Amino acid sequence: MSERVVDPCSGTFPWEGWGACLSWWAGTELGRRDDLARALFGRGRTRVRLADQDVTLPGLGLTVVRYDLGACTWPRPGDGPARMIESPRIVRRKQIEGYWRGTDWDWAADANQRSMLLKSRDLGADHFEMFSVSPPWWMTVNGNPSGAERPDQDNLAPPHRETFARYIAAVTRHARDHWGVRFGSVEPFNEPSLLAWHASQNQEGCHFTVDAQAAVLTPLRRALDERGLGDVRISASDECFYSQATNTWRGLPADVRRMVGRVNVHGYERDDESAGRAALRTAVGATTPIWQSEYCDGEPSGLKTALNIGRDLRSLHPRAWVYWQPVDGSGWGLLTGAYDDTTPHPNGGAPGSLRATVTGVNPKYYVLAQYTRHIRPGMRILDAGRRDTVAAYDDAADRLTLITTNAGPARTVTYDLRRFSRAAGHGDDHAVRVWVTDATDDRPARTYARDHDARLDGRTFPMTHAPDTVTTMEVDNVKP
Repeated sequence: MSERVVDPCSGTFPWEGWGACLSWWAGTELGRRDDLARALFGRGRTRVRLADQDVTLPGLGLTVVRYDLGACTWPRPGDGPARMIESPRIVRRKQIEGYWRGTDWDWAADANQRSMLLKSRDLGADHFEMFSVSPPWWMTVNGNPSGAERPDQDNLAPPHRETFARYIAAVTRHARDHWGVRFGSVEPFNEPSLLAWHASQNQEGCHFTVDAQAAVLTPLRRALDERGLGDVRISASDECFYSQATNTWRGLPADVRRMVGRVNVHGYERDDESAGRAALRTAVGATTPIWQSEYCDGEPSGLKTALNIGRDLRSLHPRAWVYWQPVDGSGWGLLTGAYDDTTPHPNGGAPGSLRATVTGVNPKYYVLAQYTRHIRPGMRILDAGRRDTVAAYDDAADRLTLITTNAGPARTVTYDLRRFSRAAGHGDDHAVRVWVTDATDDRPARTYARDHDARLDGRTFPMTHAPDTVTTMEVDNVKP
């Protein structure tokens, strides 16, 4: 038997929410679907249309939305001779439409992704961030929004650094004035240090050295302020790995770091012992907030996702945690998506269309529900003593939430709440409410299922966790 001692005073930090990115899935016709919006951003049980049946899902209640500011435009009659260069490997759904064509604005562009953005707002999402994967193609050195000719080359043309900053600020202001969406932050880079973005990549991307990042961040702050957007913070730098994020942060000049209101990082570095996470948290310092702004993996069971959530919350202390592709294939999505990436383009451009269907639900969807439905914005994340257990406290409701991932054989854990002044449970029987998901690639027996209550004995209670499970426990009438 092992023990988890929950400390209401150690390692606490505020929680802002769980989220999702809208590219690429919402840029397809899936961005028009109300059932997907309700499943991801609502909290009620909702029916979702699959290709061959309907299923009823618990809404995830996501409140953080990251919107992809596109880099692609296509010629229209009367345009000049300049044309966007398309990577030979890119497909249509990964080409995100931009608004500024260099000579005029097209505010009707990117209608599907904007549709899901507004649906998420109407369902209660309240943290919006706009991020850029690449500057518009005509601002790049080679006219290709997938990257420079070599992956170690910066692709934003230096004369367009101010132009790029003004573009981001202008769209941010337009969204506030005309869409009713207040972007609380903007992020001008996406994995800028990764040596992966080149002219033959299968998606948009752009390399930026640390010096080039600094040369964009300064005019971006100025452009936001000039448009009355002083309350919009700059996030940086959305690096792929914790170690890259640490190096980038240390490499930015001190005056530029002061312009950065939040550090964003992606979760693609193998960091089982969390040394990279802890190093980044130390480098950034205790007062600068961090978001885990993008995470995804190809394991449909959700067990790997749950383990990494625990590592992030214990060692990185992010205030929000964002999943990259909620609808995707090959186990990468919470829901399985099928996309048309093969229909030939009549003019020889990128193949595929924006047609898409949802074909299934991965156990990972229910695993994430164990967190998103019970750890809500405004709660405080506490220290639970181990990476496999997340603890959160709701001051308004006097409620403690515990979520444990058991990636192994069955075991019994004793939860010790004696550092709280009171832990009375729910009702006269001192019950602890329990929900369980079997995080397996096979058809799981339990998918966010209400399980038998546990019972407090004083201020402790035992819980036996079955193999490969994620278990959520709620204790009421708890006082720190």
